[in-house]
Amino acid sequence: LVRSPDPAATAAATAALERRARAIATVAAVRGPADAPELSRAGGRSALVQVTLRGDPDDAGEHVAPLTDAVAAVAAAHPDARLHQTGVGTFDEAIGEVVEDDLRKAELISLPIALVILFLAFGALVAAAVPVFLGLTSVIAAFGGLGLISQVAPVDEATTSLVVLLGLAVGVDYSLFYVRREREERRAGRGERAALDATAATVGRAVVVSGLTVMVALSGLLITGMPVFTSMALGTMLVVAIAVVGSLTALPATLALLGDRIDRGRLPFMGRGRKRGGLGDRAGSHAGAAVPGQAARVAGGAWGRLARATTRRPAVWLTIAACLLGSLAVSALALDTSESGIGLHEDERVMVDLRAVERAFPGTPAGADLVVTGARLDGPGTAARLRALGERGRAATGGSGPVDVELSRDGRTARVAVPLPETDPASEERLVQRLRADVAPTAAAVAPGAAALVTGNAASAVDFSDRLTDSTPLVIAFVLVLALVLMLASFRSLPLAAAVMGLNLLSVGAAYGVLVAVFQHDWAEGLLGFTSNGTVAAWVPLNAFVILFGLSMDYTILVLERMREARAAGRSPRAAAAESVGATASTITSAAVVMVAIFMTFAVLPLAEMKMIGLTLAAGVLIDATLVRGIALPATVALLGERGIRAPRGTRRRARTRPAPAAPTATAARDAAAAPRWEWDHGPAAPPTAPEADASR
Repeated sequence: LVRSPDPAATAAATAALERRARAIATVAAVRGPADAPELSRAGGRSALVQVTLRGDPDDAGEHVAPLTDAVAAVAAAHPDARLHQTGVGTFDEAIGEVVEDDLRKAELISLPIALVILFLAFGALVAAAVPVFLGLTSVIAAFGGLGLISQVAPVDEATTSLVVLLGLAVGVDYSLFYVRREREERRAGRGERAALDATAATVGRAVVVSGLTVMVALSGLLITGMPVFTSMALGTMLVVAIAVVGSLTALPATLALLGDRIDRGRLPFMGRGRKRGGLGDRAGSHAGAAVPGQAARVAGGAWGRLARATTRRPAVWLTIAACLLGSLAVSALALDTSESGIGLHEDERVMVDLRAVERAFPGTPAGADLVVTGARLDGPGTAARLRALGERGRAATGGSGPVDVELSRDGRTARVAVPLPETDPASEERLVQRLRADVAPTAAAVAPGAAALVTGNAASAVDFSDRLTDSTPLVIAFVLVLALVLMLASFRSLPLAAAVMGLNLLSVGAAYGVLVAVFQHDWAEGLLGFTSNGTVAAWVPLNAFVILFGLSMDYTILVLERMREARAAGRSPRAAAAESVGATASTITSAAVVMVAIFMTFAVLPLAEMKMIGLTLAAGVLIDATLVRGIALPATVALLGERGIRAPRGTRRRARTRPAPAAPTATAARDAAAAPRWEWDHGPAAPPTAPEADASR
């Protein structure tokens, strides 16, 4: 757009811009007011120059830089005229720059935050740095793999953002689980090698199952058959696989090399607490067996007390959790998606230019194109009939811009540009459907055998949303079935696997409710710095589902694996549930705080779509780490009883035939009292503590 109060200044700047644009090698065509009088408005004070770039429109952002330079040069040479540049290539370039800047900000913000949180959790700088290092290296390695993925599917800005987002989150999460358990085993009295072996046998298994579940969930995106989701699926699956492999190979090797140096850089005021187990390192446990007689310490803390209360009245607490999750999920029923939102803040230069063009030429650049083919279109009177087709389209849409007609060189294809009014995405979809139903079938009046198809940005957005709507049920079914199979293979309990699937769906639904409440309304615009158009970006809900469904299994599987250990040691289902929630409380809390912090850094970035995915994932993780892990999961396991986490057959047989323990001698009692808290009790099993006795009641 070229505009000036002086028509002569507008004409001079327009002519200069056309000359420069035609000299650019990547420009295929240039049209201005001299070619189409409707491109001049307001008595010649506003002029529109349409530039078509060569090559695939999806790659326009890579070829628009010379044109941007030409516009800047003309603006500098004609200070009495103002130039505004917009279009697909311009926005692709602008969004790419914003995303690149956002990723740098996200890394600069999230990594120090994660390091500080882990430093407070571990109380030692070296121990805190190890998970951050694994998360960062996972992302770096995944970016190398994105080069290969780009040969199969287009890798756009959303894919790179998701790789950073998910790579940092799971990389830190998995290594945090591993480091915390290894330190716990060391404080239980194990040597370096024995502690690593025990950690590999417990947390290592949990990491593998969790990582596989996340990758299975992400692979569901491949079902859509859409290139953008294919690249997202491959990129995120790659970074999760790298994080899992790193947790099972590089991380144990690093811990073996560090040895006791893992505790270097200790916080002075936390030194004594750490020696006794520290923040959450309260209990040692054998690989596959909890320590008898230590249930009170293992299940201590606020989460442990809540878990014991939950398992005493599981039906009541499960109902409370389900009602809370359901109240959040109800808002998700109003979820409305669209693909027409740009996502940039209104203060961005490209948005200012877009609004200027829309005011001067309504319906531009947004609009619909009728592509007419199937007959010779260069015959006498055909041009008038093509324009009449466009006028019928404008009457159907109510657009106020000009109808533009272009004919191909061979005379067999015509593009009829139909303006659309400024409206919301839902109304835009109805207008596209009206063009397809009422206007396109009349193309036969242009020439015998002629047919018309509706395309353009608006139509592409509608088709994208429709295809996504059709494939979403298939993706959800695929993820649920494969996740159910993985849970069955891991825990061999259909009721437990089905219950976990239900809890995950409730958790994701609650996160969707937060997404709708924040972004489909305007109350949070000032807080988060975005402009709501009443909808959510179409790609966000499906991506949030597969990511959250996978991530929610992280904490669930960690707790269930701990329950399996407790059951193997002879605990009742209720005692195992309460004990395991308390034993994993600080690990999961620390991991959740880190993950929420990483996701929330994306919620404060400029691009609206990144805000949506970041806030949704943060809300989902927070909900899963509190309501699901702290209340719903232990209540479910307690209700299922022996149908949930089953004790090994040998354990049940030993529990039935084990003789009553002999009373300890006075010498043994003195030795036990003098032993450090982190040493194993190698003596006879202690009588059941209160949580263990629940089953007998």
